[in-house]
Amino acid sequence: MQLRDAQRDMRRAYVNGGVGIFVSGLVWVIAGAVTFYVDLFSGMAALFLGGMLIHPLSLLIARRVYHRAKGRAPNPLEMLALQSTAFLIIGLAIAYLVSGTYGDWFFAITLLAVGARYLVFQTVYGMRLFLVLGLVLITIAAVALWFGIAPAFVALAGGATELLCSAFILVPAKR
Repeated sequence: MQLRDAQRDMRRAYVNGGVGIFVSGLVWVIAGAVTFYVDLFSGMAALFLGGMLIHPLSLLIARRVYHRAKGRAPNPLEMLALQSTAFLIIGLAIAYLVSGTYGDWFFAITLLAVGARYLVFQTVYGMRLFLVLGLVLITIAAVALWFGIAPAFVALAGGATELLCSAFILVPAKR
């Protein structure tokens, strides 16, 4: 399978990645709201638990709402997407360890990891939008760390950015 064919297959099977971005955005917004209305630890838990549901919920929505079939096997880009999950696991571990001393940094560090993963998705889907999304999320995280922005607002900003980006992908895909 050639790279362009593999990318086309990934775009078809996963609705250009838009469903995953949408579900991730919802999880980030929920985590931000929980942090704002409850506390930081509960928001961290919401992000962690919700994060585990992103892929299965995205698959369910892609199959049921958008009627997308599985990708053609073997598609090496599916393995690349799976392997890039290591960015998230490492980022989340670092964020958790640092949060013991600097709790307000948890969401910003996690957002850095998510942004880095989206940079890989530019290759997975063959869409420059993922490069832009990754860089915007990394910028939000860097600004939050530099200026000490409240964790709830970091999570809300990351989630809102993902939701906006998913709209650019999913609205045309529904046609």
